[in-house]
Amino acid sequence: MATLLNLIRLTRPLNLAIIALTMWLMMYYVLRPFVEVNGYELQLPADKFFLLILATVLIAAAGNVINDYFDQRTDRINRPRDIIVGVQVKRRVAMAVHQIFNLFGLAIAFYISWSVGIWKLSIIHFFAAGSLWFYSVQFKRELIIGNVMVALLAALVPILVGIYEIPLLIREYGAEVAQYFKITRPGEDPSVYFKYMFYFIFGYATFAFALNLIREIQKDMADVKGDMRIGARTIPLVYGIKNSKRITGVLIVATIVGLIVLQQLVVSDIYSLVYLLLAVVLPLAISLWFNHFAVRRPDFVKAGNALKVAMLGGLIYSILHYYVYYTPAFD
Repeated sequence: MATLLNLIRLTRPLNLAIIALTMWLMMYYVLRPFVEVNGYELQLPADKFFLLILATVLIAAAGNVINDYFDQRTDRINRPRDIIVGVQVKRRVAMAVHQIFNLFGLAIAFYISWSVGIWKLSIIHFFAAGSLWFYSVQFKRELIIGNVMVALLAALVPILVGIYEIPLLIREYGAEVAQYFKITRPGEDPSVYFKYMFYFIFGYATFAFALNLIREIQKDMADVKGDMRIGARTIPLVYGIKNSKRITGVLIVATIVGLIVLQQLVVSDIYSLVYLLLAVVLPLAISLWFNHFAVRRPDFVKAGNALKVAMLGGLIYSILHYYVYYTPAFD
């Protein structure tokens, strides 16, 4: 039982839950309102969407396991009390779990893409699994590329929902939408209807990319002692802690400004503004504060935890947006 619990810890279940929540919200609180307001229906069946989430979670879990597998040397310095692989779980068991999770995740992804008639979509999951392996083995130790890779994979989670669902919507309703535009909006490109759905998802993906990039740099600042021992070339080790703080500070401020501008341009209602300020901007400001005054590892961890709150707040905004713009309660 103890080994099983440690294996579950190794997969980082909270992060996996956020991945599943992200995909569920993108489908049912971002895409579904766009579709149903025009009398259409989502095309990816609920059972296959569940399998899509499962495949993504399994591959992410495999990535978390292999990351800890290769992080043993740095973890002995950065967080010796939290080491699982090689202490609580045998190395060969961790490697076997990684391979099993990847195998099942990729098999499920291929089945889903094949069953909806677009088998090439499974390449995305193969790309993600390969990227997580090479990140853990090599790119995590390289300057900037490892940070960007993790941020891109985080951004891929919400995009994945659109990549699977939107082509099916085009296949089912494309001709009908084109005919509607021909009659009511002659001269306009009917594909804008489907592009608008993707723009919203892309907005969440950009937010995920920015915050995960910041968080990765903050984690590197927290883990600088262990990374130095293995000869890593992270941003703090190459440019110094002070400059790394400046970089993350600029990125946080740029994210706050970008969010406020986007809110004013796209969702300018008062509910969105208040929610944005309290649930997203405030945690970002707290992260900026901890980031600026951080000296020890726990300080950088606090800055990262504040970022997690901002991420969750940005994600849950999709629910508020649904009720403000698609239900009569806020009319």
